[in-house]
Amino acid sequence: MTAGRKTTIFRRLWVRLLATAGLAAAILLSWWWRIDEARSPDQVPVVALGDRIDLGRSVITPLSLRLSDQDGQLILDAMIENVTGRTQGAVFGMPEHPPQLVLDGTPIDPAEVVLTRDGETLRQLHPRMPERIALLWTLPPEWQPAEVRVDFAKQIFKLRDNLYGQSNWLGFEPAARLAALPEVQP
Repeated sequence: MTAGRKTTIFRRLWVRLLATAGLAAAILLSWWWRIDEARSPDQVPVVALGDRIDLGRSVITPLSLRLSDQDGQLILDAMIENVTGRTQGAVFGMPEHPPQLVLDGTPIDPAEVVLTRDGETLRQLHPRMPERIALLWTLPPEWQPAEVRVDFAKQIFKLRDNLYGQSNWLGFEPAARLAALPEVQP
């Protein structure tokens, strides 16, 4: 065998190896894209008043949406329940990610979350003890009553995360969208 023949065989093997590796990478990448697409759908579920929404650490059920003319506030009455085994100080996840009010495509400042029973700010929620709450958004003075959108986010729980190898609460993903016309209250 000559030196020229050895390099030709080596070159052919090398080209075939690279082509096979490229084909395998393309197949794995398309497979991963399909899995990722299935894990996080593009469509956010649309919910109505009375539907239960899973937020990860808690489950919330929006009951009514009303507009208070005297305070200029939009009020979402809801039932919330901690579905973990521990008292949660971060009911809407950590960092705090409460439901987001969107008016005419523009997000509004976060809501104040108060307990309906005594008007105190919601600081913690005990496991499996549902509480009635009110989310209060202060509206811009020029806003006219119209349909509003409230976006809910779910914090993802992973039993074994990649960094520490233990259970952990990770990032957020869209959980649901509520579109409703608020009732006007005097």
